[in-house]
Amino acid sequence: MTIPSLNVASPDCAETFFAGRVPRCVPLHRASSLSDLRAVLTTAAWPTGPVYLDLIGHSTRGHHLLRIGHTPIDMLDRRVAVFFAGLATDGVLDRRDVVAVRLLGCQTAVTDPARRTLRMLSRTLGLPTYGTLVPLLKSHSDASGLSPRFAHVLASG
Repeated sequence: MTIPSLNVASPDCAETFFAGRVPRCVPLHRASSLSDLRAVLTTAAWPTGPVYLDLIGHSTRGHHLLRIGHTPIDMLDRRVAVFFAGLATDGVLDRRDVVAVRLLGCQTAVTDPARRTLRMLSRTLGLPTYGTLVPLLKSHSDASGLSPRFAHVLASG
């Protein structure tokens, strides 16, 4: 069984990475901030049944933390930790039947800070959380998001 994804991308990544002659990741929502991300999570049309929440963006240079707009997803940043704790408390992801969160950016599971964020995010949300071991390319995606053929490039914290 293939689990569908809700794909939410930082606009700086969405336009350059997923557009082009061969569009990738067609059902793509955009979020340029954490408040935009919350709005997408609470109002977007979702696939039915179990779903992956795929957050897509560029990663920061040194620590390889996924960025949504200008905000790195760093669970040591109080604003970020409070945001995700609020999602958990409000049951936003539970109501949508999210089974895992995937931070899809270049090497978001490689550095110690990136793995720490994955572990902390997983504990906060009560869900498996994954990052990537390699730089992502357009070829890793198909029309629905990250291609299941490339599950091997994902790792948990």
